[in-house]
Amino acid sequence: MKNIVIQRKILGLWTLMRFMPVLTFSGSIVLINISYAWQKAGPAILKPALILAAGALTMNSFLAHSLNDMEDWRSGTDRVSRGILSGGSKVIKYGLLNRLELGEIAMAAFIFSLGIGTYFYHIRGPLVLAALAFGIFAAWVYTCPPLRLAYRPFLGEWICLWLSGTVLSTASYFVLTGGFDIFPFFAGVVQSTLVLGWLMQHHVPDISADLSAAPVKLTTPAYFYLRWGPRYAMMPSVMYFVLALVLSIAGYYYIHPVFLGMAFVAILGILAAASTKSQDVMDVTRKQLFTTVLIIINSMVFMIYITL
Repeated sequence: MKNIVIQRKILGLWTLMRFMPVLTFSGSIVLINISYAWQKAGPAILKPALILAAGALTMNSFLAHSLNDMEDWRSGTDRVSRGILSGGSKVIKYGLLNRLELGEIAMAAFIFSLGIGTYFYHIRGPLVLAALAFGIFAAWVYTCPPLRLAYRPFLGEWICLWLSGTVLSTASYFVLTGGFDIFPFFAGVVQSTLVLGWLMQHHVPDISADLSAAPVKLTTPAYFYLRWGPRYAMMPSVMYFVLALVLSIAGYYYIHPVFLGMAFVAILGILAAASTKSQDVMDVTRKQLFTTVLIIINSMVFMIYITL
């Protein structure tokens, strides 16, 4: 019996981590900055890079996902979501972890994140603590009361994803090198914008569940759905991929040719979002898997291009 409980918890932790979404968001942004810092400083960044990756993984997966799962289960949206890739990690639904255990995981992740922040504070100073504080703030207010920014159109994705991605990009390069460089910073901005397009796809299968939640989870796709109908549920995804395209072209002209590859990724994202049947969960899932792979490959291409 004890072994079964341990196995359940291990499987629950793995499921809660949601490796692919984490790699798509924080993993890809950290990878971009590590690759550029390596090109500048070499093997000296190896130890802090591993610690940085551990901190980003912990905050994005175990801290943010635990809080999200607890609150979205409480509001009811994750209980009835039809999403395959969305609708939380589903650890409560599958009986792998309960809300008490999620709270303990969130607290452990919070303490571990503070430890990582303290380590980098001793190396780089108080700016590290400011970035850490914002990351914890973003993880908390995304679904937790009183703000619940994910339950409001535009606010959740801009403050808790795009802005936190930009802060993560800036802080990652800073803790590794002690400086700032426009190149990895702008690459992080473009990557965060691509992830916005991906996140809007992520919300679409949950629209009916989100609108039945208490309080109502009015994501941006749900807002477009209510305002203009099902045909426009994918419009936020298209809009953000278009914005990523504009930023990529600007980066190509003013910063570095590698941004042309990011523009190509944005174009494929636009085509995928525009061709998605918003009321077909399987079609939304296929398109989201496609853009997931695109965004991860984008960061890897950047890494290879910079380090070679």
